Amino acid sequence: MTSLTIDAGDDRLEGMYGWLEQHPGSPVEFWGLEDGRRFALLAYGDGGDDAFGWSNWATKAAEDPSELVGLFDQVEIVVAEEVATALQAAFPGIHRAV
Repeated sequence: MTSLTIDAGDDRLEGMYGWLEQHPGSPVEFWGLEDGRRFALLAYGDGGDDAFGWSNWATKAAEDPSELVGLFDQVEIVVAEEVATALQAAFPGIHRAV
């Protein structure tokens, strides 16, 4: 699995979420980062056909769980290497975590 990071306020983030929904079949984790460390699992997908959805706490905390992304400085997206490569091609400038 490969980690990509993006600023939570980046306009491309919503497009990346949509891209992941449209390309099911690979596990994915979507984390809110605080001080460069994983703080909260926002969304995930197990690689099944139901694709990618918000975590249970996020759906209970806000009517629109995407609003919770703003609580964090950065977001980490953990995906298979081939998905990370495709995301970086579709959304140039996304950083691989070190």
